[in-house]
Amino acid sequence: MGKRVMWFNGSCVPWEEARVHVWDELALRGANVFEGVTAFWDAAQDRHLVLAGEQHLDRLYGSARIADIPVPESRDVVRAALAEVAALHPGTDVYLRPAFYAAQGRSILSPGSAGGMYIGGFEYAPTTPPVVRAVVSGRRRFGGPIGPQAKSGGSYLDFRVFERERIERDAEHILILNDRGHVAEADGAAILLVRDGQVLVPSADTGVLDSITKRIVLDLARELGFTVTERGVLRDELYEAQVLLAGTLLGVRPVGTTDGVAPPDPRATACARELADAYGRLCGGEHPLSKVYLTPLA
Repeated sequence: MGKRVMWFNGSCVPWEEARVHVWDELALRGANVFEGVTAFWDAAQDRHLVLAGEQHLDRLYGSARIADIPVPESRDVVRAALAEVAALHPGTDVYLRPAFYAAQGRSILSPGSAGGMYIGGFEYAPTTPPVVRAVVSGRRRFGGPIGPQAKSGGSYLDFRVFERERIERDAEHILILNDRGHVAEADGAAILLVRDGQVLVPSADTGVLDSITKRIVLDLARELGFTVTERGVLRDELYEAQVLLAGTLLGVRPVGTTDGVAPPDPRATACARELADAYGRLCGGEHPLSKVYLTPLA
C-alpha cells in the first residue's frame, strides 16, 4: 500500500492516531458515507490532477443527504484537505478516500447530533493478475431504505459475505445478482458487458450504485463508436459477452473467465482491451477526454 496518510477532523495525523470511540455511530452502525478518488501525478505541471473530482464530491454530499449523515465541512474545505493529503505523496499517483461520519445521534435531527470527516490516502499503483477469474455468487443482494444511490459504509457490510465466498471459490472477483436474479455489480466494481459492437450495463433500477468510473468508460465507449445500452441484464448474458469491471481502485479490468467460461468472441475481448487502454490513457492525460475529467487538485 505504500505510505499512508490520514486527514482527521482538521489536520493530518499519524495513521494510527485517527480514532473514534467504540460507542460512536460510526463504530456502532457503520454510519458513514465515502468516496474513492484518484489523483494522478502530472510531472510536466509538477502537481496532481484529480479524476472526476467534482462528480465525486457531488455524490459524497448527496450520499450524506440520503443516508442522514451530518455534513461537517464545506466543499472548499474538502477540496483543500484532499490537496493536503495528496501533496504528501509528491511524484506518485494517490488514492484518496474522503468520508463523512456520524459520531452522535441516530439522526441529524437527534439532540446533540454530531459528525466528523476523515480522508485516508496512499500511493495508487493498481496491478492486474495474470489470470482474472470471476464467479457468480450463490447469494443475492437485497436493497434497504437507503438504496444504491448512497455510497455508505454500512451498505458495504454485505461485501464481507461475498468476499468470503470469493476466497472459498478461489476467484479474483465475485459477481453479484440482485433479488430478481439480474446482474447487479461485482466486489467493489461496476459490471459492463461488451459484445456485438455494444457496451451493455445494468440499469439503475437493478439496484446498483451509479459508478463514476463506469460513466467515464461509457463516455470512452461512445467516443470509440460503441452503442451503449442500459437495462436489466440476465445472468446467462455474462457467458455470452466479454465481462469488463470498472472501479476507482481497480481501474478497468477485462475478466478472463466467468464460472470457468471464457468469452466466446475474441473481437469482444479486443474491444474490451481497447476500452481499458483508453481509460489508462485518459488517466495519464493522453486522451482527448482527459481535459474533461482531469482537473488540478489545488
